[in-house]
Order: sequence, then structure tokens, then C-alpha cells
Amino acid sequence: MQPRDLSLRTDLSAPTPAIPRQSVRSRTLATAALLSLCLVAVSMLGRYLWSEWQNLLGEEEAAAASAVVGYPNIYPRVSRAAKPVPSLRVEGDRVLVWSGWESGRGHAWFTLGRDECDPTTLGDPVGRDVAQAIDYPAVETNGGPIWGRIPAAADVVGLSVGKTRCAYPMTVLAKVLVVNDVVDGTPFLLHLDPFMGPEDDVAIYDPRIEGHRITLGSTGFSARGHHVLYDRGTESLWTENDDALVSFSGPHKGKKLALVRHLRPQAWSEWKDENPESRLLVGSLARTAGLPSD
Repeated sequence: MQPRDLSLRTDLSAPTPAIPRQSVRSRTLATAALLSLCLVAVSMLGRYLWSEWQNLLGEEEAAAASAVVGYPNIYPRVSRAAKPVPSLRVEGDRVLVWSGWESGRGHAWFTLGRDECDPTTLGDPVGRDVAQAIDYPAVETNGGPIWGRIPAAADVVGLSVGKTRCAYPMTVLAKVLVVNDVVDGTPFLLHLDPFMGPEDDVAIYDPRIEGHRITLGSTGFSARGHHVLYDRGTESLWTENDDALVSFSGPHKGKKLALVRHLRPQAWSEWKDENPESRLLVGSLARTAGLPSD
């Protein structure tokens, strides 16, 4: 009879079962599939990130092309006074359109005859000269600090007078709407009608009545969908009409300023390459001077 082994067993671990070959193959295939999905996801994410990067670069280029350059003395003149209600009213045979607040005078008004306009076609006024017309243009010729900072893709309109070439940035025209200019002794009036849409061209007029030059500014309201201007000497009111700027109210009523031509915008880079000695409008001289006249 054999004696019983009373010693303690120290190896209590169960034997490792054998892993079936089919299970290993399944796990391998699953891992490969997961890696493939990860690679596809990374590839798709990479294409997305690249597309977003390209879009970002495009937005930065577009922003640079439309950046506002520091043109001197080009800014709106906004009245601090609250606009009266109503700002357009009919009194008998007169139509009164608010023209802003004047120191020492209070609220000022443009006065039109009932027979000169249909009150229902007049736009809500924002005030006279909020868009301040340029009377004394500041210019650079054949280069300059602002000349060199204008983005190549920025739009300008170009005017040729004899051998003189003049460029007017659309950024400036959009702020001032009117430029009273003189080129080689010949006066011109440039007008950008803000109510005709951003793609409209710029009109050039001869601002002389019987040989006398007049200067115009913005009334701050529209009539029949057109920007209304006023002349500083008589406060007659003017709007574009076919081939002329026509006065429909005031002492100059019925008179016309002849259209010289329309100008279409083009890229600044294109204009300056073709006209390297161009005269470039870069802003306004001090606005404290009196109005220009003959």
C-alpha cells in the first residue's frame, strides 16, 4: 500500500486551452478590416482638410482684394440729431424732405412742389451730405504711398482727357458718390448712383450751365429709384435721366448737365499697367476750404 501524498499543491493553474485556427483567422481579418476603415477615414479627412485649407486661402485672398485702403478725408458725415418723424411730409402744395440738422438752425428741409414729384416715389431720407462729395480731389501721379497699397484686383474706373489718364477707385466712389473734378482745365462731375446696384457704371457729366461751373452734393434720398443730387448754389434738385442730369426742382428746374460718357469698372492692375503715369484719386483735400467755382 502506497503512502498518501500529503504535500500541498502549489501549481493550481489550469492548462492553457488551444486557440482554434479559425478564431485566429477571423481576428486577423477583423483587424485588417478595421485598419482599412481607418485608412479610408484618414484619407477622407485629409481631402476635407485640404479643401478647407484651399477655401481659407481663397477667402484670405478675396478679403485682401477688397480691403479698404486709408484714403484721406473719406468718411461719412452722420448727424447726431434724431431724425424727425415724419421725415417726409406734405403741406398743401409743398413736399418737405428732411435734409439733416444744421447748427444754429435745427432741422433743415428740402422743399419741392407737389407738381414736381410724386411723394410716394421718394425714398426715406438719411440727410444731406452723409456721403460727402469730393470738391478738391487729392491725387497721386505715377506712383505714391496709396498707389502702392491698392490691391491689384480692386476696381477702378478710368477717364481719358487728352493725354491725361485719371483713375478713380470704386471704393472711394462708393463712399462719396459724387466727385467734382477738374482735369486739364476741364470740369467734370462723376456720379455713382447707389440705388442702381453695385454693378452699375459711373456716369460722367459736364457740370456747366451757360459756361458757369456748378458743384453738386448728395441729398441723401431718392426719387423714382434714382439718387437725388443738389447744387450748392441754388439747392436745385437733380436726377439722372437718359443722357443727362436733369433738374426737376428749384431755380435750375428744366436745365440739363450733358452726359459725357459712362465708365465701366476694371481691375487696378490692368489700368496701371496700361497707364503707368496715371493720375489717381486717393482722397479729398481739407474740407474746410470754400466751394470751388469759376
